[in-house]
Amino acid sequence: MKKPIYLDHAATSAPKPERVARRVHDYLLNEGLSAGRGGYERAMQIGREIENGRARLAKLLNAESANRIVFTGGGTEALNIALFGFLKQGDHVVVSTLEHNSVLRPLNMLETKRGVRLSYVHPDEQGIVAAEKLMAACLPETKLICCLHASNVTGVIQPIEELCRRARTLNIATLIDAAQTVGHLPIDLQTIDCDFLAAPCHKGLQAPLGSGFLYLRPEMEEHVLPLHLGGTGTQSELATQPVELPAKYESGSLAVPALLGLSAALCEITNESIRQDFEKRKQLSKWCLDELAEIESVIIYPRSLPEHNRIDVLSFNLQDQDPRIVGTILDQHFQIEVRTGFHCAPLVHEDLGTTELGGTIRVSLGSTTTEEDVETFLDAIRQISGI
Repeated sequence: MKKPIYLDHAATSAPKPERVARRVHDYLLNEGLSAGRGGYERAMQIGREIENGRARLAKLLNAESANRIVFTGGGTEALNIALFGFLKQGDHVVVSTLEHNSVLRPLNMLETKRGVRLSYVHPDEQGIVAAEKLMAACLPETKLICCLHASNVTGVIQPIEELCRRARTLNIATLIDAAQTVGHLPIDLQTIDCDFLAAPCHKGLQAPLGSGFLYLRPEMEEHVLPLHLGGTGTQSELATQPVELPAKYESGSLAVPALLGLSAALCEITNESIRQDFEKRKQLSKWCLDELAEIESVIIYPRSLPEHNRIDVLSFNLQDQDPRIVGTILDQHFQIEVRTGFHCAPLVHEDLGTTELGGTIRVSLGSTTTEEDVETFLDAIRQISGI
């Protein structure tokens, strides 16, 4: 049986690099210790290795210091810390309709249980939510603006730098969901100048599942309550939660296998390697998009997709065909793995007009995707389309 072609890298990168797998395997087989919970050398060495990974990530993102990076169980937990920890009764939030359920569902609960008020802003026909439209929705009591960096449905990159600059002038905090861009695009936190940036590490950074982080701009920790409280391995004699970062938000045992894998992955990830990999995937993605556009029955979303302002995530449908059935055919008959449905971002599909269709077929490339993979996928779509 031939190896399946994996085209769902927007969900998680796969397979993981060999150096990541080797480090996790060695830890599970020969160590298996907790980090920061023992004064013996092996435990301290694992703790140092994790802190080295934190420092590498902070350097990659140009954070002010390593302690600005709080490790979490994934991007969802990072977003929850920012939203539940920062927002209070009666606050107003401006949010784009592009957002993932990791933002929409916490906000829905905060609206229901804490009286937080929400204003939704829709993208234009090219899938872009203009900074001026987000700012126009702000009120005197607006506390936060939520906008992702790039859509996990359409791949369209959003103007977050302009948004953060405008919001800063009005003293409104900004939360950026960078799930689809960290490790895929060079990111400079000093240039973006956001208050919070959240992302998983298992996508572009190629770490194991169960790893993520939240960046907090200096002094923002004074306004954000922790989501969990408990043991941190520091100040254990006190009944109160530590106030220093990152311990304030890292209660409980860390996901050591995932974070050791992250540290190993970051040994060979630089902004230059990210740029080179992105350019390679950008060419593959453009070719795939151009070829899909030549198939008469293919509908690409959004209809006016910007060519130069997107990552390598494509959404499309085949006319008069259920995307979920097409996905099943690709999997069972062609051994091609893609994502179908709503991609945990339901409001995007309302804007695209794909809700009643059952969502879209999403193809997302990765560092392991080859030209042969894309050609095989295109041939499969042509066959399903009857060409």
